[in-house]
Amino acid sequence: MKNMDGYYDFSGQKFGYPLSLSINGFTQNVFARQSSLEISYVLQGSYEAVTEHFCETVHERELIVIAPDEIHMLVKHPEEENSMVLTIHIDFSRMAESMAGNPKESFHSGIFTETQNKEVYFALKRKIGELIKMLMEDKSNLLHLNVLMAELAFLAASSDPLGMQELPLQSEHQENYMKAIRYIDTHFREPLSLGNVAHQLSFSLSYTSKLLKKYTGLPFIKYLSYVRIRGSLEALLEGKDQIEKIALDCGMANAKAYTTTFKELYGVLPSAYRKQFQQNLRYSQQGYQKMELNEGQKQLLWHLVEQQKQVLYEDAQIIIWKQGDTVCCQAKGGWQGMEVNPDGKCLLHLPQKKPF
Repeated sequence: MKNMDGYYDFSGQKFGYPLSLSINGFTQNVFARQSSLEISYVLQGSYEAVTEHFCETVHERELIVIAPDEIHMLVKHPEEENSMVLTIHIDFSRMAESMAGNPKESFHSGIFTETQNKEVYFALKRKIGELIKMLMEDKSNLLHLNVLMAELAFLAASSDPLGMQELPLQSEHQENYMKAIRYIDTHFREPLSLGNVAHQLSFSLSYTSKLLKKYTGLPFIKYLSYVRIRGSLEALLEGKDQIEKIALDCGMANAKAYTTTFKELYGVLPSAYRKQFQQNLRYSQQGYQKMELNEGQKQLLWHLVEQQKQVLYEDAQIIIWKQGDTVCCQAKGGWQGMEVNPDGKCLLHLPQKKPF
C-alpha cells in the first residue's frame, strides 16, 4: 500500500451494511475471491484485470464488474504509479435471502466502456456518480443509499452473457493452475505445503511448483503468504483482535512473520493500515457517514458528480437530457454545426472521427 494519501474506505462491513466503497492506488498482486459483487471504476491510469475467463486492460474512466465468487486480480501497470481506482462491493450475504435471491446466477464478470456494453456503462457510471454525490453531502440518507445499492446491482446484473476477451492461455496447464489457485484459496488458513496441494490435485511436486511460479511469478511460500495476508484484512480492519491472533487465524506462523509479509505486500505496517482505515471511517451513532476527500480525490471524482441529469440518451459522442420541460443536448467533443428542420427535428453535426 504505497499510496495511503489517496486511500479512503467507506466500509459497510464495519456495521453490518452490505455496501462498501473504497478509493485507492493499491495494486493487487495475488488472486482474490469474495462473495460480494465488485464494481471497479478506474479514476486514473490503467489496470490489468485477470479472471478465470478473461484478461483485459481497463483504462481510465472504464468499468469492470466482477461476479460473486469469481477468482480475479487487478494489477496496476508498472509504468503508471499514480493509477487510482474506485471500487464498490455489494455483499449479498448481509441481505435477507428473499431480497438477494441467488447472486451467483445473476452476474457475469465483464468490462464496460463507451464502446463495449455501452448501454450499461453509461447507466452504471451515472449511478456511481449519484452515490458519490450523496456520500459527499451532509444530507446522506440510509433509505436513499439502499435504493442506489439496489439500482447498482440491478444494472450490473446480466440478462444475457457479456462478450468477453478470453485468456490467451486456454490450455491444460492454465486449467490446472486455476485448480491449484482454488485449492489454496479454500485452504490457506490450514497448515498447507506445496506437497499438500500437489497430492490433492494428483500433480507431481515439481510440476506444481513450476506451474505456480509460471502463472503467479512467485514461489509457492510467498504466494501462500500473500493469500493469507489478504484473507486477514477484514479481521484487521474490525480492530477487535491483536495482531498475533489475526496472524495465527489466517495461517501465518506468528505476528513477526505476519508483519514482515504485510509490509512487503502493502508497504506499511498492519498497525498503520488499521489506523489509517479508522481515521477515514467516520461513523456516528446516528448511522451517518460523510466522505472526507482531499482535493486530488475531488478532482478525480468531479466528472462523476458534476451533473445529475434526467438522461434520455447517452453515448461516447452525445448526451441528451431533460431539464424541467426542456430537452437539452450536448456534444461531448464539440460540434461542427446545427440546424433545425421545419418539423422541429434538430440536426447536430458532429466531427468525423479519424480512422486508426
